[in-house]
Amino acid sequence: MNSTPALATPSVYKPNRDLSEPCSSIPDNVQPPSGDVRKWQDECALRGWAESSRRAARVTVFVLSDLIAGFAGVYAVLATWSLVSANGLRPHPNEVPLLAMVACLQPLALAGTGAYGSGRARTDFLRIAGGIFVAALLGWVQARLFGRLDPTLPNKAAYLYSAVVITTFVWLVRIALDRIIVTAYRAGVLQRKVIVIGSEDEAEELADKCSDALSDLRIVGRLAPEPQDGLRLPVHGQSANADGVPFFGAADALRQALSRTEARTVIVTAGLPFPRLQEVIERCFRAGAGVSLLPRALRNFSGVEVHVNRTAAGPLLQLRPFGLELPQFAVKRAMDIVLTLAVLVAIWPVLLLIAIAVKLGSCGPILFSQERAGVGGRPFRMLKFRTMCDGADARKGDLQHLNTSGDPRLFKIPGDPRVTRVGRLLRRTSLDELPQLLNVLKGDMSLVGPRPFFPGDLAGYDRHHFERLHVLPGITGLWQVSGRSDVVDFEEVVRLDREYIQKWSVWLDIAILFRTLPAVLGRGAY
Repeated sequence: MNSTPALATPSVYKPNRDLSEPCSSIPDNVQPPSGDVRKWQDECALRGWAESSRRAARVTVFVLSDLIAGFAGVYAVLATWSLVSANGLRPHPNEVPLLAMVACLQPLALAGTGAYGSGRARTDFLRIAGGIFVAALLGWVQARLFGRLDPTLPNKAAYLYSAVVITTFVWLVRIALDRIIVTAYRAGVLQRKVIVIGSEDEAEELADKCSDALSDLRIVGRLAPEPQDGLRLPVHGQSANADGVPFFGAADALRQALSRTEARTVIVTAGLPFPRLQEVIERCFRAGAGVSLLPRALRNFSGVEVHVNRTAAGPLLQLRPFGLELPQFAVKRAMDIVLTLAVLVAIWPVLLLIAIAVKLGSCGPILFSQERAGVGGRPFRMLKFRTMCDGADARKGDLQHLNTSGDPRLFKIPGDPRVTRVGRLLRRTSLDELPQLLNVLKGDMSLVGPRPFFPGDLAGYDRHHFERLHVLPGITGLWQVSGRSDVVDFEEVVRLDREYIQKWSVWLDIAILFRTLPAVLGRGAY
């Protein structure tokens, strides 16, 4: 009699601990994850897809908005063509090539200029204008190739006019989208939840920096970089420091922390040995989380721009000091020369009247020149209409006790006894600064930039103060339109100057120039 073999009983995984109790002391690449493995794999996949989808969604939204703005710009061009075509003498262009330029060439050209990047790139006027003008140029070349076959194709003037109008439409739509995004950030929407692997101080510092309403990051938890004896993941993910960043144990507990916080990104701030850093990065990848490294050496080094270069030696971080690169400097310098010449032609009678008033008001020269520190600390002679009695500089040391700022680098005396009657009016209206237009033409100054201080003040500068010397000093600047003489904290002045350098654009300069007149009339100087 044949005996039926007994069925093999499948082995069952029996943990030697309660699965409801999280464990952070055993690495998650050794211990099977608690619960349903399929659920954990789904979570990992979703985290990876979420980050990719976020980037794709951002680009898609801006591509669609650019297309809508571009199509609207084309029809605005067609509707207003008679106004710019010598009363209709030039033939009305065919809209099909212009629409094709917007649909096919514009997205590629904008991508080429980096206009689909994150942060400031999405509203950078130069990137947007550059991309659209490149698309218009390519469209015109294509039209020239087929011009003999179809004389109704748009001509050079039509493409140029279209580029100007479309650039305006696209930029305005992007500004509106940017305002919507900023509003969403303030409401806590669209922000990326981030877990920090580092010390408590590092996590708190990052949380403070990301607390700005404009930040797209929100720190939701912290993990210790190294396993610690007796360190366990707090129940329900509660922080041991209830008032700070929630703490979730060692880096081995990454999966649990990601699940509880719904974070999809990890920032590693600690300076770990390479084997441990490699292990932490691999752990993040296995959990489906994106990884960013914040080098300890660059954490508080705000005066540099960082670029990643891929070389045969591996990825290298290239550091550059903040400042305007050659294309930006060329654009800014050209704008300075054109606007300065236009202003001088328009106001020369005013300059003549002021010169007569200064000469009749008190003894001494009409113009006053003073040595100031320019770009890189290079000294130059800055011009002003004389507002003080002759020899006022020699009395500065006797009046230091009247300095209301408390900082010798910001010498401010309300009711300065050295100021003449005419000089008080000129200072109140900032008309004494007008001769600096000659400094702009000479190349020592710019219309907009950090105000130049005295070369002797450089000896009292800290390291980060020198960042304001990376660009040409200006007649007006972010400091002037943000408070002028009311801002008496030198650190606040430096912060505003650094903010200007980091965020520079043509439109920022134009905005500051437009804000300068109300600032002068509203507060003035003394």
